Amino acid sequence: MMRATMAMCCCLADFRLVAVLHLLVVVARSQVAVATNNLTSGDTLTPPSYITSPSGVFAFGFRALDSDPTKFLLATWFRSGSGNFSPAPPPQSVVWFAKQSPSGATPLSTTESVLSVTSDGVLALTDAGNRPLWNASSTKQQQGSVVLALADSGNLRLLGDDGVTVLWESFWYPTDTLLPGQSLTLDDRSQGKLFSKRADAEFTATGRFSMGIQADGNVVLYVDLPSGNNSNNAYWQAYSNSPDGSNTTVTFDDRGRLSYTLHNGTVHSLITTSSSAPGAYFQFARMDPDGVVRIYARSRNNNNSSSSSWLVSGAFPDDGCNKRTSGLQGMCGPGSFCVETTDRLQCECPTGYNYTDTQHNDSGCAPAFEPQTCDGEKDGGSFALVELQNVTWEASIYYKKLSSVTEDECRANCLADCFCAAALVSNSECVELAALTNGRRAKDVTTRALIKVRSSPRTIRTTTRSSPYKILTGGETQRLLSVRAFTWKELHQATNGFEKLLGKGSFGEVYQGTIRSSPHPRLVAVKKLLDANAYTDTEFANEVQCVGQIHHRNLVRMLGYCKEGRHRMLVFEFMPGGSLRAALFDDDVERRPPWPWRAEAALAIARGLEYLHDGCSVPIIHCDIKPDNILLDGRGVPRITDFGISKLLGSHQVHATVTNVRGTRGYIAPEWLRGDARVDTRADVYSFGVVLLEMICCRRCQEPVAGADHDNDETVTLFGWAAQLVSARRTDLMLLDIVDAAEDLERVERFARVALWCIEPNPALRPTMHQVVHMLETSDQVQLQEIPDPPGCYMESSPLLPSPMNK
Repeated sequence: MMRATMAMCCCLADFRLVAVLHLLVVVARSQVAVATNNLTSGDTLTPPSYITSPSGVFAFGFRALDSDPTKFLLATWFRSGSGNFSPAPPPQSVVWFAKQSPSGATPLSTTESVLSVTSDGVLALTDAGNRPLWNASSTKQQQGSVVLALADSGNLRLLGDDGVTVLWESFWYPTDTLLPGQSLTLDDRSQGKLFSKRADAEFTATGRFSMGIQADGNVVLYVDLPSGNNSNNAYWQAYSNSPDGSNTTVTFDDRGRLSYTLHNGTVHSLITTSSSAPGAYFQFARMDPDGVVRIYARSRNNNNSSSSSWLVSGAFPDDGCNKRTSGLQGMCGPGSFCVETTDRLQCECPTGYNYTDTQHNDSGCAPAFEPQTCDGEKDGGSFALVELQNVTWEASIYYKKLSSVTEDECRANCLADCFCAAALVSNSECVELAALTNGRRAKDVTTRALIKVRSSPRTIRTTTRSSPYKILTGGETQRLLSVRAFTWKELHQATNGFEKLLGKGSFGEVYQGTIRSSPHPRLVAVKKLLDANAYTDTEFANEVQCVGQIHHRNLVRMLGYCKEGRHRMLVFEFMPGGSLRAALFDDDVERRPPWPWRAEAALAIARGLEYLHDGCSVPIIHCDIKPDNILLDGRGVPRITDFGISKLLGSHQVHATVTNVRGTRGYIAPEWLRGDARVDTRADVYSFGVVLLEMICCRRCQEPVAGADHDNDETVTLFGWAAQLVSARRTDLMLLDIVDAAEDLERVERFARVALWCIEPNPALRPTMHQVVHMLETSDQVQLQEIPDPPGCYMESSPLLPSPMNK
């Protein structure tokens, strides 16, 4: 017994000795690291070590993530706080971190990772397998030893053996923060940008916003798009562009002033703080996750009880919730509204809605109930309107406006309209919204917002595959979905073995079917997508869920999908009215729709496209706008279809598909045919302009040359003929029947001029769909002067019809 006890004591003593030795090694390792403020060629640094600036204010090295202490961020941070030095600073204190180029991804290290200073002047981060994670190097030839030093300014520099020549420095590559003395310039290194981080992502994900200097010198704040094309997505700009704009510089100085300097030396302030003498505060300027640039300050006086707290001393823009991009996106996603708090813009959901992504509240909100359907089911009595105080949504993207009505009449209209998601009441005006876009809450809001919610408990359920509504969970992310996942067998039965072919389009074949599992049998259109191998399982499911949440009066609603084996199918509402193409070009001229209907239908189509571009969290480019993809419901209301397939395929596959489909090329914007062109929403604007001309004239955009051989593919377009008529003020000749619009020739000319503006060859000169909708709606002659003359390239004589000059 005594031997056992002695053995146990020895083991315990050995364990304690090992533990103490391990602790001493760790402490010694940390103290050696902290005591060193530079590294030289051949030196290495491993987690959790770091070096410090001479005064000890800043540290550079490996910072453990709060969410996962086994992962480390290679970063620079403020080390001081409350008179002490902390090796584990709060995330707010991090002022720079390594990012991979050109992806912008943040490399994360483990305890086996190594940061090395090589003899040839490269700062290299490698993983346990010696694989590269990140590196910093200079284009200058380096002969001798190099030194990595952290200055008291927070600038990490790689210096030559003379200790003066700068080979690389962190100030050249800002992330989301500027320190005093640091500048943004437009060069090959920083590209003149600050990028926000995602809130709660702890440095691992880039946010939605950035601050940058454009090539023309304009200082701009952007909502960043996945495509990288932000030309239509600025929500603030300094208008600092100039002919020699490349010399514009944004600087944060030691007095806490953020300003920009033009090429001629003129200085303009962005933020002026109340900070006193230089050096009195620790401070930095940051592009925050909510899209606001703020200056944070903390007193250097350790006797001050509040010295450990970072306080906001200035910010811009100061009215963030009111900001809109030129594409009309707000600071919060669709379905939500923006609220200004003391130190942040927050995105909140209205009653009856939940966040689409609980980890990223700025992604938007979706109904937590089954939305009202438009399949003939009279369920308006199952809904109620809930009023939100001091909340409004963007009223410019609407589909119905009623004047001289009471609030009770407005309520009744919205409840009876299956497309109405909310109504805004102001005095005697009622604006019905098909979707909630760009919402905000503020005391100055006097408009009353009425949100449609279910009054009976039919919420979205989380059940088995046979349930029509699901919640999918990926990690901790929940998305409320309103699309059904069908099996191949279900759709095979619904279409009776894919028996009735409705048509073939750019992306697949469409069959008529009937879904009988719902309380009321429902006619549907099932699209079998071509080249199913182009879709990955995850991408297809995610994009379908995104598109499935889009609802608008002038968009065909997606009801479900099939993702089984090699099968990829989409299920849409069935449109009994056929296509716009069949209506416009009916062989029986008498059956073609009259001008008043065509004019209202054109405006409705424009509103649908406007919603796709401006009403969604990320603009959706249709890529294939043409009369075949515009269908008519049972009441003759035009509805755009196939609007989500471009998101499912991706730009390269869409380009290959669309540009090779006969009958589509006449609607394709010129930039589609340039392989290196970056296509954005203006491509849809071009296609809409072509469709609008067809709707005015009831003529196809391309027709065979008169008298040509039937085997000859030579065609002519409407553009030249229409441009000549508009210039000659003879747009009456464009109409199928002058009697049709004898009293409406002003609108005919206005629509024709808008159409020709849309088909401007230079995409930068085309209007946005928001401008198009406004011009189609208005008769204000002053505003109509904004419409430019027809493009000169379309003024050549057209063989389609005799020149108007010969009439």
